[in-house]
Amino acid sequence: MINLGTILGGNVGQLFKDVVGAFKIDPTKKAEFQAAIDENAALLAVKELELQSKIQDAVSTEVSASADIIKAEANSQSWLPRNVRPLLLLLWGCIITFNPLVAIISQFTKAPMQPITLDPWIYKLTAIGFTGYVAFRSWEKVKAKDT
Repeated sequence: MINLGTILGGNVGQLFKDVVGAFKIDPTKKAEFQAAIDENAALLAVKELELQSKIQDAVSTEVSASADIIKAEANSQSWLPRNVRPLLLLLWGCIITFNPLVAIISQFTKAPMQPITLDPWIYKLTAIGFTGYVAFRSWEKVKAKDT
């Protein structure tokens, strides 16, 4: 979560209090400074809430725009836009699957190779991609049978 206070230097109010507290000032002036600091803190909190609302609106707009693009690709008359996502997912799955197998097969050649070391998040991302694609295609087929 984005914190506007962190962006603006977080402890500006505390720093101001420390600097003002180092000087001997009239208690009424000190109370006025404290009231101004408290008022600005409230305004900062309001602005932070407004910023969070705008971020949520931007994310939901981006998600709906992405969904519209995917729908347009799926409804395209050309075979390439309709099949590019499944083909890329298939290619990615093959690369990950055959990565250790190439190393095993290459042991029988003159130049043995080691498998490429992949981070665990790559496997998770691939699993999420395949699961999402299969679930969406299954839902699409069930929906087509209902109509």
